[in-house]
Amino acid sequence: MQSYIIEGGYPLKGEIRVQGSKNAVLPLVAAALLNEGTTVLNGCPDISDVDKMLEIIRHFGCEAYQDRDSGTITINAASVHCEDIPEDMVRSFRGSMLFMGVMLARCGHIEMNYPGGCMIGERPVNYHLDAFREMGADVVYGKDNIVCTCKTLKGCKIALPFPSVGATENVILAAVKAVGTTMIINAAMEPEVAELCNMLCLMGADIKGIGSKIILIRKGIEKRNIRYTVMSDRIVVGTYAYAAAVTGGDISCIVNRQDIMTGISVLCKRMGIKLKYGNDYVRIISGKNITSIPYIKTEPYPGFPTDMQSQLMSVLSLGNGMSVIEESIFEKRYHIVSELLKMGADIRTEGNRAYICGVKSLKGAKLEVKDLRGGAALIIAGLAADGTTTVLDPGYIDRGYEKIADNLSELGGNIHLA
Repeated sequence: MQSYIIEGGYPLKGEIRVQGSKNAVLPLVAAALLNEGTTVLNGCPDISDVDKMLEIIRHFGCEAYQDRDSGTITINAASVHCEDIPEDMVRSFRGSMLFMGVMLARCGHIEMNYPGGCMIGERPVNYHLDAFREMGADVVYGKDNIVCTCKTLKGCKIALPFPSVGATENVILAAVKAVGTTMIINAAMEPEVAELCNMLCLMGADIKGIGSKIILIRKGIEKRNIRYTVMSDRIVVGTYAYAAAVTGGDISCIVNRQDIMTGISVLCKRMGIKLKYGNDYVRIISGKNITSIPYIKTEPYPGFPTDMQSQLMSVLSLGNGMSVIEESIFEKRYHIVSELLKMGADIRTEGNRAYICGVKSLKGAKLEVKDLRGGAALIIAGLAADGTTTVLDPGYIDRGYEKIADNLSELGGNIHLA
């Protein structure tokens, strides 16, 4: 089993170019199936979740080429085979769910097993499927699989019970081929959703209210050759920012969006981390000490993202007082508590709240990764700890972070894969 070996105590300094967004590129790859022309995506991250998306794309009979050096993916979906997705392609990650809306729109049929992914909560799919029913699809739940069929998708008004990113994206993907207008009420406002809308508009879709709680979608996908550049990954920027903070570092992250730190920047300032912005970079300068945060709750965008909660816990473990985190999105985001306790952290949980009493230092330990963001959080803790930290089975981390050990080493961290 491979592991990340980390020697703590080295401040991160220098400049790093941030990868394209994992949470943006997955729906963009799925959306390429709707375009009978050629779709070229620039700035794609070289991560295992992208590999899995392309495997499914090819399973449907599409041509998909990936240039890992340039970060370019080229997809030709002129011909699509309307086949079921094999179980082994679905069980391993959540992004496979996005093909439900796409294949309903393109073929009128999709059968697949329930999707897998990180063990961070129940993550029910009923929001997606209830919306498809409202659009005229026949949805059948099996013991192990889901079957969706329709003759014609029809636009309608869909009020989501919760602003789910995945459900919002799936409805949008289905709606761009539906007859009439679809209105999504209580839509997710995350920038990754806006990325999807913007690319679909390049394909000919008519979408209004991009980035807002109410989105209107009209049928309009045409056969076009398009090129789109994926936004920089805001969660990766936040992860590197927190790693710089706990190591007493000073780094610059090269990005392609100025609003990349929305939802994260306020907490940085509260913890004593300084941020400076340029046209294409964010500079992160650590303070002398980590200031604790009395209370923070994860919320949908533009609130503090659940995908940064684990990393925040690692930082606050070294704070100068008591902090409280309330997790309101996924009920099983506290896998790393037991691992941080091995390092000498002082944390207890009650329900969906974590109470963190900052300690002066963490000590190296052998740690187990159980989810993507939790794995990144353990790397942050290891960079700050005294001695050697071993992060076992980094496969989860590789799902969302491109060459994380190489990047942190480039910034002066002592980390390698062994």
